[in-house]
Amino acid sequence: MLPIHAQHMTDAHLRDRFHRRSLDQQRPLSTITMASTVVAALLFVLARSLVAGPTISISYRLACVAMLALLVAGVRKARTTGIFGALGVGFTLVLVILIALNVNGLNEPLLWALPALLVIPICAAPLWLTPTHFFAGTVVFYASGLPLLFRQGYTHDVNVVTLLWVAIGVPTASVFHFGFYWFRRDHFLLENRLAELAATDPLTGLQNRRSFMEQAERRLSTLAEGVKVCAIFVDIDYFKSLNDQFGHAAGDQTLYEVAQVLMDQTIAQDSVSRIGGEEFAILRREGLASALELAERLRGAVSRIARPDGYVTASFGVAEHRTGESIMALLDRADEALLRAKQSGRNRVCAERSSPFDPLQLLFAGDPADPSGSARPRWEDYYLTSHFQPLYSLSHQKQVGFEALLRGEQSDGSLVPPAVLFAPRPLSDEGELDRASHVVHLGNAQRLIPDEAWIFLNILPATFVADGYADQLAAIVRSAALEPEKIVLEILESHGGSVDEMSRAAARYRQHGFLIAVDDFGAGQSNLDRLFRIRPDFVKLDGELIRATIPDTQHSILPKLVSLLHQAGMLVVVEGVETTEELILAVESNVDFAQGYLLGRPAARIAPPDAVNRMIDRSFDVIAQGRAHLHALFENKVEPYRFALRSAADALLSGIAMEDAFADLSQQDLCISCFILDDRGRQIGPEVAGVASTSLAGTLQPVSDPRDARWDHRPYFRNAVLLPGVPVASNPYLSLASGRPCVAVTVAIQSPQMRSVVGTELDWSAPHLPWPASE
Repeated sequence: MLPIHAQHMTDAHLRDRFHRRSLDQQRPLSTITMASTVVAALLFVLARSLVAGPTISISYRLACVAMLALLVAGVRKARTTGIFGALGVGFTLVLVILIALNVNGLNEPLLWALPALLVIPICAAPLWLTPTHFFAGTVVFYASGLPLLFRQGYTHDVNVVTLLWVAIGVPTASVFHFGFYWFRRDHFLLENRLAELAATDPLTGLQNRRSFMEQAERRLSTLAEGVKVCAIFVDIDYFKSLNDQFGHAAGDQTLYEVAQVLMDQTIAQDSVSRIGGEEFAILRREGLASALELAERLRGAVSRIARPDGYVTASFGVAEHRTGESIMALLDRADEALLRAKQSGRNRVCAERSSPFDPLQLLFAGDPADPSGSARPRWEDYYLTSHFQPLYSLSHQKQVGFEALLRGEQSDGSLVPPAVLFAPRPLSDEGELDRASHVVHLGNAQRLIPDEAWIFLNILPATFVADGYADQLAAIVRSAALEPEKIVLEILESHGGSVDEMSRAAARYRQHGFLIAVDDFGAGQSNLDRLFRIRPDFVKLDGELIRATIPDTQHSILPKLVSLLHQAGMLVVVEGVETTEELILAVESNVDFAQGYLLGRPAARIAPPDAVNRMIDRSFDVIAQGRAHLHALFENKVEPYRFALRSAADALLSGIAMEDAFADLSQQDLCISCFILDDRGRQIGPEVAGVASTSLAGTLQPVSDPRDARWDHRPYFRNAVLLPGVPVASNPYLSLASGRPCVAVTVAIQSPQMRSVVGTELDWSAPHLPWPASE
């Protein structure tokens, strides 16, 4: 089966290539053979001059020799097979004329003519490039030679000689011609096949990298002035995961199907190659706009290819050739565009950078129609401007920072929809809009933001890790009469930039004094490893975490998460605070900073903070009252168990058996079990099951026996030891034995034999049970 790139090649095209190749190979041999024939013809003329008898003027015969020599010179310069064949036919015809002139007047002309007439078609047969040339030349030769023979009269001898001449010459010439023709053809096909194998990727059938580069260099070197050529780089998204999860057979099938799509959507004049791995390249003789349209069609076609876990997607980078540019330089620019496509989310098309972007040009490029002097530069067909949303320190009850948010405005002041403002554009760099937003925000912040407040700037990961941007941003900040120490760079949750790259970039920004924040923790790709590697100064929690609760309870996970981040040395900002209840929860959870519509919407002007400050202060009052109320409810619920545990401990000290000592306590509604621990936290004897005891789930069966473990590391053990004789209750915790939220009530007692801790575990999984306020 022919490879994919040969499908554009018809049989006629292949045959034409063979004949052109034969012309190049045959020309030296034909020239030598025909030149030798010219020499033989000259000797033939000279030999005739030595024989008596009337002759045609030697000048005519020499003129024929000269004509043959000119035809040989023409053969050397023939550039097409048609011209080559025509010169061969002419050469044959002149030879016959020369023979006829030379044998004229001889007594036995057949003895002179017949050897030449017999040898010429046989020797010329292999030199004809095509069967068409062979048939035409042979017909001309015999048609012109027959009158020469029959000039001797239609005698029996002449008829026999003619018959022998044709009977021997034609078959022999045919065998020589077609044998040599098929030999050359088979050699060409083998050579062509070997060339294809050397130039073809065996999996996809596309050109390989070496062949693509050679062909591209030839095309660019012969490019006519004004002709445009574009390179398209293609990379399959998440291809490694396809190989890792489903095997290399699935990966190979995907590569083949993507190659089919590329060939189906391109034309014969396009060069299509598998550059290596999951990367492909296309060289197209069109301008940038046409190449982008093709890339978008290809992207859509590739996205319809199925893979075991969904559909294949690919990213595309497009660049247009510049005068004098090498193929490597062109591909480098297309590769840079491809990298931006992958960093900005994959499954998209990006074009080369139109020109270097200088953000400083926008710093004071205000709108002349805006008397406020705000930074409002023109961008496409609208203006860029800033809206600021306040961040409040809950403990300080005041504004401490503002997040700058980009907005687009029409000339009449109406806002551009975000879907339009942030829509991907192949001909523009998403990073340019990101960098432009920093300039706009800094120019507006210099006028509007209080000196003591932080300015939170959103930054894409691809921009954050870009070479040299830390230095450039520091220069822009100082040009806006600000200091990097006031700027918090808020890394957005999006694709692009590995954790290692962002960690190294964070160090570069910190050298200038910038602070670092990670946005939307709890959504997308965010995880603890990402935090601990980047080590931001601020962690902005996704708003949904405020509303997240522990399964099967109504208790928020926010306090525990905030505590974990604080222990890691990170300040916590919670976003999306929209109700008073969420604000109270943020205060109760020890969140450092809060942001949301309740505290202030994004706006072009800074709103007075007094009303919000009072709202936060009232939240503290509510929490203080709530803590006391929750404490009272919790203590009231736990008190009967404290009293029963104290009675059980007294009974144990007086020598009563465990079963009898715990009889009353084990019958209480919430009691799961009663137990005794020695001074090392190991259980003494069996536990006494309570009425709330249930059979454990199968997954917990290996740890269902508490006698195998030490419990002196638990707070309920340590607190009891610190207050001997005083029953203490723990906060709710997840019990390893029961797999449910539990509360332990324990008391340390001292018997003559040893110190021990007596306790009971209570089932605290019911939603109506009060939990004490968070620490």
